[in-house]
Amino acid sequence: MIEEEAVVAGVEAGGRVWVEKPRRSACGSCAQPCGTAGIAEWFGQTTARLAVLSPSDLELRVGDRVVVGITEEALVMGSLGAYLLPLLGLLVGAVLGKTLAVGLAGFPADAAAAVGGFAGLGGTIAFLRQARVLSRRELQPVVLRKIS
Repeated sequence: MIEEEAVVAGVEAGGRVWVEKPRRSACGSCAQPCGTAGIAEWFGQTTARLAVLSPSDLELRVGDRVVVGITEEALVMGSLGAYLLPLLGLLVGAVLGKTLAVGLAGFPADAAAAVGGFAGLGGTIAFLRQARVLSRRELQPVVLRKIS
């Protein structure tokens, strides 16, 4: 279980809670000047707002500090859905587009590969949205406990 502290920003019926957490730069643990730290400093610190599930036995109010957790399985599934599957759709679409263009005389293969790649990417994203693979309850982040 991966855990992070957050602050309750809103409470809804049905066990759903909105939490906010300041976003941190991907780095910042060292004193070396780099591009990532410079970009993070330029954009300033913003907050991330996220809807999480809350157990019914916790009475939460706006402003409460909580620990939010997500399973490792959910993190891996989210990464696959957000990065790997769309990339595979793009590559498969590009290869199919180029293969079809070779069969059609006079059609530019690079243009067909680009069109096929975009079609594969769009099709994969549409499939993920329609199938709601990442919306399963067991893959959602949850409030683990309230910090007193």
